[in-house]
This record gives sequence, C-alpha cells and structure tokens, in this order.
Amino acid sequence: MAEQNEPIESLPLIRKRRILGIIVPLFNVPFFALTSYQTALLIIGGMPLNSEEVITSVIALIASLGVGLFLPWWSPVYTSSYTLEAAGLKISRLLRGTVTLPYKNIARAEVYIREPGDISEDALNYTKDSSAQLRKLGFSFVDFTNAESNIVILMVGRKVYMISPAKPRAFLKSLKRRAPKLTAKIVELNAKGKNIQELE
Repeated sequence: MAEQNEPIESLPLIRKRRILGIIVPLFNVPFFALTSYQTALLIIGGMPLNSEEVITSVIALIASLGVGLFLPWWSPVYTSSYTLEAAGLKISRLLRGTVTLPYKNIARAEVYIREPGDISEDALNYTKDSSAQLRKLGFSFVDFTNAESNIVILMVGRKVYMISPAKPRAFLKSLKRRAPKLTAKIVELNAKGKNIQELE
C-alpha cells in the first residue's frame, strides 16, 4: 500500500526574514512603477532609445525588477512548506517554486538541533566547518529554511537542501520509514558543546 501524503510542520518564519519579505516589495514595487512611467514618458516624448537618459532608466528598471524577483528567490524571506508524498519530499516557497526530492535520490540526512540558550563556540565552529567542507567538495546549498534553531540538510546529487521542520526527530523517523537505506546523523548543539548520534 502506498504511503499517504504527510504534511510536515515547519518552524514559523523568523521575524527578521518576515520583515525583509515585506520591505522588499514595499519599496521595490513603487520604485519599479515610477521608473516604468518615467521610461515610458521619455520614449513617448521622442527621446532616442540610445540616449543616456533612456539607457539609464532602462538599467534602473532592470535592476529594480532583478532585486524584486531575485532577492526573494535566493533568500528565504517567505515561508517554506514540506510534505512527504509518495513520489518524494516536496518542498516549496513563494517565488522559489516547488521541488520534489525522490527518496531514492536522498543520499544522507543530517539534523542540527540548537538547544535553548547560548551555544558554545566549539558547537558553532563544528557547524561552520561541516558546511565549509561540503562546499569544498563541490556541493551547492539550496535554502528552504524558516529559522535556524532546527535545520535538516538533505544531500541530493551535488546539492544540499536545507529545511527547518518543527519536530526534526519525528521528521527524520518518517523520512527513514520511506527511505530505509538512508544514512543520517543527529547533532545537538548546546552550551557544553555538541552531541552527535549516527543513525544506520
């Protein structure tokens, strides 16, 4: 019997990301509209297309459009959602779109859990070194997180997908049920250091 779809509760989007997600369109949309209007007036008024004024306006228009679309696409400023489906893990975010990771393609999962309170320098350095090592090996990171307290990284091909389920242990248990051969580890970060648990 095929597994049913299982929505995964995600951490809420942290405040600084939510604010950035509001500020970008709040400032960018009026600027884009004003620049479009000014560019149209220049062209309608008979200004040559190769004139400095028109070229400058077009560049500003393209830059505004680029910032308005690229920043929210690249940076996780809108809420990401996750669902375990029959075909794989579906992750999605506004403007970034939807990606489905087939279970057979997920080579490894690593769960990083930050316990409340201060985190030791040793624990922070461990996470930084782990990320740096993956980048050196040629992995690129795709960020679908909502917060930093719980992060699960999923290695698929040469990419590392980052998500932030509210209950990372329960998520990993459900994921391993659908992908029994998946190797994984859980890293707990706290004021004393780190606790690492390798799972077969």
